[in-house]
This record gives sequence, C-alpha cells and structure tokens, in this order.
Amino acid sequence: MEISPEAQQKLAGKLTGSDDADSAAAPGRSARDARNTAMDTATRIAVIIEEATGVDVEEIELDSNITDDLHIDSVSRIDVAIRIEDAFHVRIEEEDIDAARTVKDIVRFIEARTSTGE
Repeated sequence: MEISPEAQQKLAGKLTGSDDADSAAAPGRSARDARNTAMDTATRIAVIIEEATGVDVEEIELDSNITDDLHIDSVSRIDVAIRIEDAFHVRIEEEDIDAARTVKDIVRFIEARTSTGE
C-alpha cells in the first residue's frame, strides 16, 4: 500500500506534534523510498502497523495503546515485529514486542537499537 506524500507529511506532523513535517517525504517520492530514507522512526512504524494490521495510519498516535486502542492481537504483533526487523535491521525478541504497550514504546525500542537513533 502506497501512502501519498501529502498524507506522509500530515502523519509526520501529527506524530511529532509539529505543523512543519520536515521529516516527511518530499513531494514526488514514492512511499517506499520515504519509508527507507526520509520518514522519522515514529512515522515509519505507523506505516508498518497500517500495512501489517489494516489500522488506518490516521488512527495511529504515539500514545495509542497497541491492544486497547489499535486492537492488535498477538499474531499481528509478530507480523509487525518482523516488518520492523526488516525495515530497521534490528532483532526483536518476542518478549520485547510483548512488553511494548504503546506505539511510543516501540519507537523508543527501535531508537535505542539503531545507530542513528532517528
């Protein structure tokens, strides 16, 4: 599923709490390129959650509870974890993904394990 550059900018602004979504993709870039380069960690994770679960990216916020707000079950959590591993080149143990209660928890986990800490 591709997400338009305008939607990427809006999502990045929503997730970062700013009106200026500089971290979102530049117009004309494909969503796949943006996921790999220009998006911040939170936006990339939100897109991954949307792709894995079908939860609309507009409903995903940093403070969203993975189970209560986004209704992501244990099987979908594993799918999300695998996609995150592929996107960020990190290893996620089952205990780590189970311990994450919010999207922010996942973001912190990834930022702690990536060299750039986006």
